[in-house]
Amino acid sequence: MPTMTQTLAVNFPRARVWPLLGDVEQVIACMPGASLTKPREGDRIFGQMRVKLGPIAAAFAGEGTLTMDEATHTGVIHGQGTDPKNNSRAKADVTFAVLEEGPGTRIDLTVDFTLTGVLAQFSRGAIVQEIANRLTAEFARNLEAKLAATAPAVEQVEAASSDAVAAPVPEPVPEAAPEPAKELNAGNLLWVMLKDWLRGLFGGRSLQDNHSRSR
Repeated sequence: MPTMTQTLAVNFPRARVWPLLGDVEQVIACMPGASLTKPREGDRIFGQMRVKLGPIAAAFAGEGTLTMDEATHTGVIHGQGTDPKNNSRAKADVTFAVLEEGPGTRIDLTVDFTLTGVLAQFSRGAIVQEIANRLTAEFARNLEAKLAATAPAVEQVEAASSDAVAAPVPEPVPEAAPEPAKELNAGNLLWVMLKDWLRGLFGGRSLQDNHSRSR
């Protein structure tokens, strides 16, 4: 079972981040391509995940469980889903730790996953790692935007002035709630990776240069 590690950081204290991570509806809204298919039942979650990779669109629907340990600020997500259109199945175990880091918070993730069927080719090499990197970065941005939209006025002022000289504080303007997370579209990912591979293969020389040399 392949394993990946990811780290993301948000500029809000753990006391704010931890409760939000336990709110499945809020967290799902921060994940590109993810949505709930029915209300949560206890620790059971029902949802789907959509990712577009060039001409291939994957849509995994299934269920999982979420458990969180308040004492250690750690949690575990078990999930599995199927994509009937591509005749593929995915399964993942995600463990996470929410750590205080200065005035902000760091979230360390470890993901063990399997992908079988037609889409199994994307579970190897740099493709799945790059997709995970993009998902994590987008999730972090959406999570921070959601925290900012619901932050108390005092906390917003402190975050804005942490690196500046103290100044009179204007009346805070209510922020609009962030838009729902959009589907992750990695349409150009394969082309970018192909160019990187060719660049490494030919030592940074352009394809035109190599074609000229071969004459």
